[in-house]
Amino acid sequence: MKVAILGSGFGLYGYLPALIGQGCSVLLPERYRAVIEGRAELAEFAHQIKWVVDEGNALDRAEAVVVARRPGDQAALLAGILRRPNLQRLLLEKPLAPNPEEAGRLQSELLASGRIVRVGYIFGHTDWGKRLLEQASSPQRCGDLRIHWSFRAHHYATDQQNWKRSHAQGGGALRFYGIQLLALTAELGFCRARISTISSAKPDEVESWSATLENDAGDLCELNVRSNAELSRFSVTASSPFGSVVSRDPFGRAPVGQGDRRIPLLASLCQDMLTSPLPILPSHSDTVALWQDVENVSVRV
Repeated sequence: MKVAILGSGFGLYGYLPALIGQGCSVLLPERYRAVIEGRAELAEFAHQIKWVVDEGNALDRAEAVVVARRPGDQAALLAGILRRPNLQRLLLEKPLAPNPEEAGRLQSELLASGRIVRVGYIFGHTDWGKRLLEQASSPQRCGDLRIHWSFRAHHYATDQQNWKRSHAQGGGALRFYGIQLLALTAELGFCRARISTISSAKPDEVESWSATLENDAGDLCELNVRSNAELSRFSVTASSPFGSVVSRDPFGRAPVGQGDRRIPLLASLCQDMLTSPLPILPSHSDTVALWQDVENVSVRV
């Protein structure tokens, strides 16, 4: 399948290897060539890429597209994408939009389009995520759940002033990182937020986020994300037979070589987008609804 990628950051060092690993013919505009040839872990893919004049040409020739752009850019891009009948499969990065209200409107447009759409929620593709989802569908369920994720985000470690620091632009511990946890917990059946707190040294940033969610059975899920922590630690504890998982981060083992450790998870996500007959998953709508509920009760401390 011919797949276009929009985005010269994570679109290249994350999704490009994942798609080529799935046997796809990847279309990229010429202006991405310098990025590919300038990164040792990507240069090996240069000869496998179908180079085209620009992004419009890539979209015209593709059958599917991966959009890995800033949340605020996705709505404008999607208007043009949805006008192209040749593009029937879409993979969008998270969050869909800078805030849950805009994400809900965008998701309604995607649903109305009838396209097969996936979003870059990858925790359900991890080994521990798959185990939780299997447990949730069993008679024992997951029961109460606690997930803690501490790390130092790249923009803090390198003191970069970019959109990923900005809560208003869809960045930060809740909207950019925490959305991964909300996607998984929504799929597990948690549908309401009891409490949610955000904190940061700067008013438009969210370095830390914690929340307590609830499902219809009365089980509770405690989430805690710290994106500017000194030490990296990830833990999941469930009251069910699942037990617990403790590791440095949620993504599992790194692939052989210099590639990003998330590539195997992205490959699984891409395979689903490329082969599934199902349009937008119900859990995607549940994720945005849960995100909205969390933001409705959120307080800054």
